[in-house]
Amino acid sequence: MMTIEDRLTAVVALLPKSAQRAFAAPFANGESADSRLVEAVQALAKAEGLLCYTPAELARAKARLLPPVTHPPATPPPASEDEATSLEARFAECNTPHAQTAFWRALTPWQRTELMQAKPTQAKN
Repeated sequence: MMTIEDRLTAVVALLPKSAQRAFAAPFANGESADSRLVEAVQALAKAEGLLCYTPAELARAKARLLPPVTHPPATPPPASEDEATSLEARFAECNTPHAQTAFWRALTPWQRTELMQAKPTQAKN
């Protein structure tokens, strides 16, 4: 059966040379082979690209990767009936899925809401 020290030695041997130096130092007061083994396994996972993040590292990674959240103003700009009708008419002119998607993406959140809440116009036969 392997002891904790044997496991620590095996994990440290798998680390890159630059990371091995941090685990070669003598134990500090209050540090045990168990705690050092946990740190060595985390270092190995990071070196292998398995991304073991601490909560602080996770928060920094999220902040770096995710764009800041922007919220629309609390109150929508005043809309007129003509604008809602104009949106419906412009959307009706889009006859391909690509054109509809491009039109929808170009709208503001408030325009999207207005378009979704607008009463459907009767199709002319």
